[in-house]
Amino acid sequence: MTAIKIWKFFTREDLYECYQCARCTGSCPAMIVTPAFGPRETILKCLNLGHEEVVQDERLWLCCTCNVCEDRCPQKIPISDLLVALRNSAARRGNIPARLLVAIELLAKTGRSMIVHQLDEMRAHHGLKPLPSAPVEEVRGILKKTGLHEIVEL
Repeated sequence: MTAIKIWKFFTREDLYECYQCARCTGSCPAMIVTPAFGPRETILKCLNLGHEEVVQDERLWLCCTCNVCEDRCPQKIPISDLLVALRNSAARRGNIPARLLVAIELLAKTGRSMIVHQLDEMRAHHGLKPLPSAPVEEVRGILKKTGLHEIVEL
């Protein structure tokens, strides 16, 4: 499979609009958990080191795509779109964290990304009924339509 370069979707000039105010990073919930990660650092890495280096960095997967970075960006840089495009590119190269692969496998098998009995135990603890069965075949169909089956065995 051919690699899609990030510059197909974003020009360097777009990213140079970032004037390093750090609002994105200061607003990032992933930064609270992992201070070494931040949208601003990813933009700098794209500009200074290039696409290949960025898609090798496992910290790319820490983004929760909450879009707060975009909401706070005074330059309106589509940071979430950038991070999603980078993760898609990383996935095409097989650079997917092991914990995410486990979640994908669970999703394909059960329709949920959590171990179902643990989920039911958590819900029972809070006085909630177990969730109904997930439409596994429908979920698998969606995963195949996204091309995930070419990256991960479903």
